[in-house]
Amino acid sequence: MRKPVSAKTALAAMFSVLVTMTSLATCRTLGSVFSEPKLSLYSMELTGLSFTAVDLLCKVNVENPNPVDIPFPEIDWEFFVNSNSFVEGIVKNDKSIKSRSVTVVDIPLRVTYTDLLNAVKSLADAKEADYLLSLGARFALPILGDKVWHFEHAGKFPVLKAPSLSFRGISVKNVSLTRLDFELNWEVENKNSFAINVKDFSYNFAVNNSQWASGKVPGAPSLPPDTKTLIPLSFSVNSLALVKDITGIISAGTDIAYACGGNMNLGGTLPLLQDLNIPFNFNGTTKLRR
Repeated sequence: MRKPVSAKTALAAMFSVLVTMTSLATCRTLGSVFSEPKLSLYSMELTGLSFTAVDLLCKVNVENPNPVDIPFPEIDWEFFVNSNSFVEGIVKNDKSIKSRSVTVVDIPLRVTYTDLLNAVKSLADAKEADYLLSLGARFALPILGDKVWHFEHAGKFPVLKAPSLSFRGISVKNVSLTRLDFELNWEVENKNSFAINVKDFSYNFAVNNSQWASGKVPGAPSLPPDTKTLIPLSFSVNSLALVKDITGIISAGTDIAYACGGNMNLGGTLPLLQDLNIPFNFNGTTKLRR
C-alpha cells in the first residue's frame, strides 16, 4: 500500500512547480520586452596607402536599444579578398554597452600587396580587389543566454604596383677636340591607373672606374598611367685628357665598364599615397656609339 504524502512534502512540490512556472513566465516576459542589439556600418575608411600596402578602418555600430546595460559582445571577424579568406581576428572588451546607446567598434585592417599576391594569384594584373568583411557578434545576455548576430560589408580597395626602373644605356651625341656630349637614358614603367610625379632623380655615372657625371636630372617628366616613359639626361665631358681617352675608346670600338647608381623619389596623385624611393644601381659593359 502506497504511503500517504505528507502535507510538508506536498507543499514543497507545489512550491517547486510555482518557481518553475514563475521562471518560465519571467523568461517569456523578458523575451517579449527585450529588444535585440543591432549591428550596422558606421564607416569604411581608407586610412593609409602606399606602393606596398593599403590600410582600411571599418567602424561598426553596436546599438543597445534596451533600458539596461548589456555586456560588450565578442566579435569574430573575417576579411575575404576576391572570395578568398585573407585574415581574421577577434575584438574583445570588458566594458558594457550602455542602455539605449550606440558604441562604435573599430576594426583596423592592413593588406600588404606581397602577402595579397601570394594568396590571390589572380590579382597579379588587377588594379583593384573586391573585399568582404564578415563578422559575428556574440552577446551573453541576461536570462536569454548567448545570442549571435551577423553582419557583412562589401567593397573594393586599390591594388598598387611599384614602378620599375631600367637603364637604357649611353650614347654619344657630339664629338669635338675639346668636348664630348653624351646622353643617358632610363625607362620607368608605371603599371597603375593614375599618373605619378618624379619629385627627385639623383644619379652618378662612372666609366672604367672614372666618374663622368653626377647630380640631379632636371625637369624629369611625369609618368602617365599604364605607360613606359623615357627619362633622358644630357651631359658633357670637357677635360682635355678625358676627351682624348674617350675619343680613343670610341675609335677603337672597345667595351667600357659602366656603373650607374642613384635614387628616384616618386609622388603619387592619389590622396593619402605615400612617396616612394627607388634606389638603383646598374652596372655592366657596353660600347660608346654615336
